[in-house]
Amino acid sequence: MKNHKEEFMLLFEEFNKDECVRFVLNGLNNNRFTIPELYEEILGPALYAVDECKNDDNDCIWREHVKTAIVRTIIESIYPYVIEIKKSVKPLNHKVVLVCPEKEYHEIGLRMMSDFFDMNGYESIFIGSNTPREQVCVAISQNNPKYVAIGITDFYLMFEAKKLISNIRERHENRITIILGGTAFLNNSTAIFDIGGDLYLTSHNDIRNLAKEDSFNETGI
Repeated sequence: MKNHKEEFMLLFEEFNKDECVRFVLNGLNNNRFTIPELYEEILGPALYAVDECKNDDNDCIWREHVKTAIVRTIIESIYPYVIEIKKSVKPLNHKVVLVCPEKEYHEIGLRMMSDFFDMNGYESIFIGSNTPREQVCVAISQNNPKYVAIGITDFYLMFEAKKLISNIRERHENRITIILGGTAFLNNSTAIFDIGGDLYLTSHNDIRNLAKEDSFNETGI
């Protein structure tokens, strides 16, 4: 996968959106990598590199936006592949609402997780960035999900996430399982429970294991 990542990064650093998309589509069509491998070993590291801005880097913000837009275009371009995988997976009949707390605008990682949920039998409802707390509660009331997945990139938005989780608990008691994810927890794992979360999922394998557990609980086998 190292060569694939390096090939992609050469195109990515040149802002070559067309070739980045072609590279990914060719890779999937020729079985050079799977969607989980693409997200976790190619696009994920590319996004982390985008965030590595230095204080004296005057052109950092516009570059970050362009690169984020490239990754977003790739994810949307390959959604038909996700649909085909969904067709081959037995539905679990569980919904997952995916949101970012207010003031959190980094949603691409959460968007990838949405595809992972879909590929493992869940019905994902991706709301995305900067979601007002009241609207999250409305979405929960109208969709009755088993899980709410909250993505946090900015460590300083932990308090916003805590308020969101508190609102969910007040409105929906304890029938909702709160899943947390995002780079804000990488060096602060205890914060997961400090702000009221139940689970911390970071990978396709994590979601696959959760799906196995839900399937076992439903069937007993």
